[in-house]
Amino acid sequence: MDGVLNINKPSGVTSHDVVESVRRIIGEKRIGHTGTLDPLATGVLVLCVGRATRIAQYLEAGEKEYKAVMRLGVTTDTLDAEGRVLETRSYATPDRQKIVDVMQRFTGSIMQRPPAYSAVKVGGVPSYKLAREGRAQPLNLRPVRISGIVLTAYKDPDVDFTVTCSKGVYIRTLCAEMGDALGMGAHLARLERTRSGRYRIERAVTLEQLRDMAAAGTLDQVITPIDEALSEFPLVPISEAESERVLHGNQISCPGSLSISSNDRVRLHSPAGRLLALARIVAGALKPDLVFS
Repeated sequence: MDGVLNINKPSGVTSHDVVESVRRIIGEKRIGHTGTLDPLATGVLVLCVGRATRIAQYLEAGEKEYKAVMRLGVTTDTLDAEGRVLETRSYATPDRQKIVDVMQRFTGSIMQRPPAYSAVKVGGVPSYKLAREGRAQPLNLRPVRISGIVLTAYKDPDVDFTVTCSKGVYIRTLCAEMGDALGMGAHLARLERTRSGRYRIERAVTLEQLRDMAAAGTLDQVITPIDEALSEFPLVPISEAESERVLHGNQISCPGSLSISSNDRVRLHSPAGRLLALARIVAGALKPDLVFS
């Protein structure tokens, strides 16, 4: 089985746990995800199955959307509700406009430091392992982009908001930093990923639904074929002779009618309409990045 699954991850399990469950349900060992969710979080977890594991890096780059709840006045070591409480502060309740103003300060291209309790590796060791041993080290700042933060509800101490952002954004860190900016600290109380690239929560299936579909033999209804999963990349049909060159990893001439920038990727289709490769425009030629035999 080859393709992409949009799973609605439940709270209380790791992304790896979900991958293991799906392996057992559909009988396929080659499964990987395109961006982890913390155990606390729920929502869209995109899984690549079979040969689709080769396209994970392209799907992982897609924009993300989240629904989150930030709890004011309490800080934790993990920056979320699963952590040990570090401090509970008294504070003057901020008005709605003050919260909105602070949120705007964190939109755009910013630098963000991953939390100590994360899978980022330090000298080959996951940071969360060092943190559990009391040997956490400050992680390097990383450039990320937050396209928008929208306040959706507010009843002190809980602030509900949505976020649209690039990959690599830690909503836990965002809550902690906004809490500091407001002057009373905060942590992430709840999180749901509602979109990852083209995959939305409305079309996600639960593990229970996936199990029922596997038993009924209807998995094809929820698995996205590789070509369709890559449909954001423009399609370029090529000739039989060009197809042979591409399948051997060789570049071909770029059609003069193709109006995309250098290094942008396209899908190459054989005359029969079969996906052959993802390719980049390099010096006026189409150079295969990923070839499907």
